[in-house]
Amino acid sequence: MPRRSVKRSLLELLIIVVIAAVLAVFIQSFALKTFIIPSSSMSPTLQIGDRVMVDRVTYYFRKPRRGDIIVFRYPPTEPEAMNTSNPWYWFFERIGETIHLANKTNSPPYVKRVVATEGETVELRKGVLYIDGKKVEEGYAVKDTDDYGPMKVPEGRLLCLGDNRANSRDGRFWGTVPIRSVIGRVFLIWWPPSHFGKPGG
Repeated sequence: MPRRSVKRSLLELLIIVVIAAVLAVFIQSFALKTFIIPSSSMSPTLQIGDRVMVDRVTYYFRKPRRGDIIVFRYPPTEPEAMNTSNPWYWFFERIGETIHLANKTNSPPYVKRVVATEGETVELRKGVLYIDGKKVEEGYAVKDTDDYGPMKVPEGRLLCLGDNRANSRDGRFWGTVPIRSVIGRVFLIWWPPSHFGKPGG
């Protein structure tokens, strides 16, 4: 094969690799991202070692809702930037996190369920959830007998708890989560094959 053809082939291969890498970064930054469940705080819904797929698109069009299982940073990567008006901040923040140039605080990703949203008053009475004084059935939660609240969730924030209430360090200990620190919504368990499917709840 002529030397020129070899060089051209290598250049084309390099271009393909670069394009694929850029696409992968953009997909993980703005569309889909995978995570590994590190603890039993969401058991039995999510087990230690489960690989989950996280949808980053849904929350471009709506805020997280009660019952959503979300992934978020706590404390947020840059707490002082939660109220930034810079339209480019989150664009570069997400890309930076994907290529491991952001998240300077090394805060781990958490996976919890949204149990109350901004403006709602939440209370646990002997492990039973009440929102604005009304009992909420939680078929997914491992019941315990703890009390919590009542507490009104501030604007722009969420209260997130683990399904395994007796073995979860969550919003009852460190408070509410800024909506802006949410990475995405867990919508699929893709590994192991025996757990494949939409998480319960």
